[in-house]
Order: sequence, then C-alpha cells, then structure tokens
Amino acid sequence: MDPVQARINLQADLEKIADVIAENGWRIEPWPLTSTTFFATMRSAIDGELYTMRLVGDDYPDLPPFIKCVTIDTHEPNDAKAWPSCQGFRPPPTADLCLSISREGLMQLHPDWMKDRRYGWSSDGNPIWYVLHSLQDRLNDPSKYHGRNK
Repeated sequence: MDPVQARINLQADLEKIADVIAENGWRIEPWPLTSTTFFATMRSAIDGELYTMRLVGDDYPDLPPFIKCVTIDTHEPNDAKAWPSCQGFRPPPTADLCLSISREGLMQLHPDWMKDRRYGWSSDGNPIWYVLHSLQDRLNDPSKYHGRNK
C-alpha cells in the first residue's frame, strides 16, 4: 500500500476515536501523524506504570501494525525495562508481541492465525481502535499483567 494512503487511513481512524484516546489518557505522538510510524503511551490501571509502544502501520488498514515497546524518553526498543511483564509481550532479546494484533504475531510467529477467523486480522471498522484497546486491556488485566519487566 502507498505509505501516504496508509498514514491518511491511520490519521482518520485515530481522529474518529479522539474521545476514547482522551478518556483513556493515551498519548499519541506525533499528532497529527507525519508518517505511518507513531508512538502510543498508556498506563496500567494495576500499578500506574506508563508504557510507550512504537506502532508502524505501513499497510494500514490491510495489515496489523508492527508493535514494539520502547523507552519513553529515547524510544529504544531493546531495553527490557521498557516492556511489561505481560502475556504476549516478549521483551529483548526477542522484542516482539506474540499477539494477533501485531504483524509480528500474526504473520511471522503464527502465520496459521491468518486462516483462523478467531485470530485473523480484519480491516473492517476501526482496526487501530481495536489494537490500542487490546493493548490497554492486557495492561489492565491482573491475570495477564505482572508489572514492569526488570
């Protein structure tokens, strides 16, 4: 997909959920988007820890974004402390998300998920809302989230 069109698609879908972004206290940077790469910062309701994730939606909405947790200040993905100890989040040295909402999880780690309606990616509706909501849900679920990675 043309990266300019993907950025336009992402911007439009994020604008549609501006109230949800504000209600959840998420920070999206840069705003407005200048490319298909942006950072989303969200807080765990369990312990108040902040996490920043780099999302790359170069084929949005046709494919899920690449997602990595990064340090808040430097946006470095290879610092284990930037990652939550949370089901599906695999800190360095692996540094990926084994979740169907990430391109790594869906297409690289588990390509079989693409054929399964329970896990496959859908470009219907507002997929970036689903991705962000799913990330926040994991950070707020005490059965999946166990604090910041040490």
